[in-house]
Amino acid sequence: MGVDSLAAFLTHPVTATVLLMVGIIGIALELLFFSSGLLALAGVAGFALYFLGFYLAGFTGFGDLAVFGLGLVLLILELVVPSFGILSVLGAICLFGGVIMASSDPSEAMVMLGVALLVAIVVLAFAIKRFQHRGVWNRFILREQLTESKGFTSQPDYSYLVGRTGEAITPLRPAGTAMIQGERVDVVTDGSFIPAGQAVAVTHVEGVRVVVKEATTENYG
Repeated sequence: MGVDSLAAFLTHPVTATVLLMVGIIGIALELLFFSSGLLALAGVAGFALYFLGFYLAGFTGFGDLAVFGLGLVLLILELVVPSFGILSVLGAICLFGGVIMASSDPSEAMVMLGVALLVAIVVLAFAIKRFQHRGVWNRFILREQLTESKGFTSQPDYSYLVGRTGEAITPLRPAGTAMIQGERVDVVTDGSFIPAGQAVAVTHVEGVRVVVKEATTENYG
């Protein structure tokens, strides 16, 4: 196949549209699922063949490639320095701008790009639904629910101290610290003052609030 024939084949509206589909879908899937660069490589290959066709036909210049290249750089930066999508949007604008600028007919390029985008949206929607457990968003959310049954608690559970006795190691005015079952615990009284060194008993626990009272001879020990 000669250069002219290759250029004619690559710049044909159907071929060019397919190459744009491959380019958009490959890069988008890479951004969403991080496939170790394989999908990105396929996407870049699709765009490269698109530009090659119009370059061989004599329509693509350095400026068009520079705009497209800037788009790729911005997308790569999004992977390294997350910008909440800002770099991705700017990168996409540069990519599509380069695609339109490289074409012999910008209006035809916009139609091809529109068709490619519609197909890409359908493919991406299917991929997200099918492989949602592998998406980039899983880096920002907990993949496993933290429940008490699995050993996770949102706050310390001091309910086991109810009825236990100990000793105030700071004055309770009414809050302070007590040594209960060999553990330093922040406690509070029902409003009464208890001096340091006084025996205390835990009456009840409200969340992390451990309520104590002065212990009597009968219940201390």
